[in-house]
Amino acid sequence: MDKASLTFKVAKSNDSEGLVSGWANVAVNADGTIPLDWQDDIISPATLEKAAVNFMMEYRGSGVMHEGASKGVVVESIVFTKEKQAAIGIPEGYIPEGWFITVKVLDPEIFEQVKNGTFKMFSIQGHAKRVKL
Repeated sequence: MDKASLTFKVAKSNDSEGLVSGWANVAVNADGTIPLDWQDDIISPATLEKAAVNFMMEYRGSGVMHEGASKGVVVESIVFTKEKQAAIGIPEGYIPEGWFITVKVLDPEIFEQVKNGTFKMFSIQGHAKRVKL
């Protein structure tokens, strides 16, 4: 199993609640193109959904730079597949197929770094079996 890491920008924060929202991963861009991660890998929407479900059932913790103890907890999570988008009336091609999360940041110093732009994005990490396409 290879280790992979992906990064996505923070979309929204709620200062009074310590909440930060954004894409944890995008499997298919809104225009239908497939993004590559830092290792030039791709992840299918189905695989992403399985990983997100597993993460939410088993972990939910959010750390800093993939090191040390959790500094937050993922409190909202949805993988926007084409099927889910259609079911809730989001037109095809309007948003990406991807995993959107909200993290409750528990450490005030870390949340201050989110607010001042030190931490601008989410980064997910995991283990996966690479399949050559």
